Amino acid sequence: MVNGRWYRFSLNICSQLEQLCVYPFKLSHTCFEIKEKRRKEGGKSGSTKGEGSSVVGAKLMDVLGLIRIRMRRGIDLAVRDTLSSDPYCIVSCSNQKVKTKVVRGNCNPVWNEELTIYIKDFDSPIMLSVYDKDTFTVDDSMGSAQIDIDPLIKCLKLGLQSLPEGTKVERVQPTKENCLVEDSFIVWTKGGKMTQDMLLKLNDVESGQVQLQIEWIEIPGCKGLHV
Repeated sequence: MVNGRWYRFSLNICSQLEQLCVYPFKLSHTCFEIKEKRRKEGGKSGSTKGEGSSVVGAKLMDVLGLIRIRMRRGIDLAVRDTLSSDPYCIVSCSNQKVKTKVVRGNCNPVWNEELTIYIKDFDSPIMLSVYDKDTFTVDDSMGSAQIDIDPLIKCLKLGLQSLPEGTKVERVQPTKENCLVEDSFIVWTKGGKMTQDMLLKLNDVESGQVQLQIEWIEIPGCKGLHV
């Protein structure tokens, strides 16, 4: 059985991250979640006293920061049931997966949810996949798209400061290399942050687009952008 101190230490780390980053969303939407299942099982690894601190510290040091993804809505998604679909989104990067709620019977769903993933390197693709929720069979694919964060990261590395709120820092045009449907603007927002709104075309499907927004989140103690 794992020493109870390790579990309490893990909870404290997640609590501190939540306070430092001032998340306006639930930690259940992030990849720093500590599941209730682990608590009930009591942990079954062979950790020893003091090992927890070094493990959590090492994981944080490997992280560059977080990407917050505000999932807005789906537009003209594919029909996978008789007349409609029950769509939800999964965002994945490396071994991480986070997902939205299921919207029943709607090919133009409104999610308005915030998902968060951590970034260890900028070479790992961030994939958005849409599925139709089924009860008795495997969920049907409704297309996928890659979320390209490179333009946002490049703008952040410029080190811009004190711009008027709403300043459009850069315009990103649709190309063969991205899944953009229309021009996407990187905007300086209140509090010295940059966000990028995107309308993405889903691939490998007859129809469908997803509207979302991305934002970079710095975490104290992590590598950050300038590594």
